[in-house]
Amino acid sequence: MLDLTRKNSSIIKGIVIMMMVFYHLFNGSHMHLHTPLLYIGQVPMATWLAAACWPVSFFLILSGYGLATKQEQGGISTERQLSRVLRIYMHYWVVLAIFVPICMVMMPDVYPGGIKKLVANVLAWNTTYNSEMWFLLPYSVLSVLSLYIIRGIERLGNLASLVITTLIYTGTSFLISRCGHFLFTHMWAYQPLLCIHLLQAFTMGVVLRRTSLPLSRPCPQWGIVGAIIILVLATCIKRYSFSYLVYVPLLVILLAHVRWPGWMRAVLTELGNKSMPIWMIHTWLAYYLFQPQVYSLKYAPLIFIAVMVACYLISIPVMWIASRLYNLLPLKK
Repeated sequence: MLDLTRKNSSIIKGIVIMMMVFYHLFNGSHMHLHTPLLYIGQVPMATWLAAACWPVSFFLILSGYGLATKQEQGGISTERQLSRVLRIYMHYWVVLAIFVPICMVMMPDVYPGGIKKLVANVLAWNTTYNSEMWFLLPYSVLSVLSLYIIRGIERLGNLASLVITTLIYTGTSFLISRCGHFLFTHMWAYQPLLCIHLLQAFTMGVVLRRTSLPLSRPCPQWGIVGAIIILVLATCIKRYSFSYLVYVPLLVILLAHVRWPGWMRAVLTELGNKSMPIWMIHTWLAYYLFQPQVYSLKYAPLIFIAVMVACYLISIPVMWIASRLYNLLPLKK
């Protein structure tokens, strides 16, 4: 089986959170906001590279793998997962507490927008304050139900589980693409569908933990790095929506076998350890509050570095406050 250690997982999370920030800064809908240095055909290079960024799938695979590992090592419980979700939500609430008051001053006609809207955002039921937080509630549901999902995979077997969840993913993708207008305005239908839709990537992570892989043997570093480059470039060229089914798990396997230089390992690990608050912070800066200032830096490398540094610095007090508040709760496990 793939032996993905906690350290390797943190390193990959560091890479994935950079992917997330990069994608949100330079995807197709935002490519006109920066000054491209290079083009691939008619597409800015940063936007072209953003096609290789699938952060949600990466995080779900890593989560599925990590929880399957915990289940093997002593078991997970619904109570512990509820406690874990509460910790995640605590970070989310701290971020809301920081940025929503600023938005209330700068955009009082939008924020907070009434009690119903406020409650929907606090629960992450309908994340209209920061749309990129749509992933929080479905991820939390999958985490709480992870014990039963893993048991189901164990009973069905790896292949059957992948086939079934891939078929489900295909069906839910079709529904979202065809019925999006209805779903986006009816959360009672959309949120359960999202949970089912994201189950495939989570299952893939569990299966990775349970599967023997040839690359578990030593492999030349030049071969691994070369394979990563080819895989990323191929994904950018093809841009198929279903390419993640091969691309994401294969890239996780390859990244797990890279021997990183010491300084790079330290940087990626630090970013990985703070990936959760960075995820919750970056679009507040890049989209909702300081978009003109962010993109006034013009060039993709400068924009990306500035946002990453700002998010990292803000994440430090966010994590400190969230940790202190969480520890005050009497019902935590």
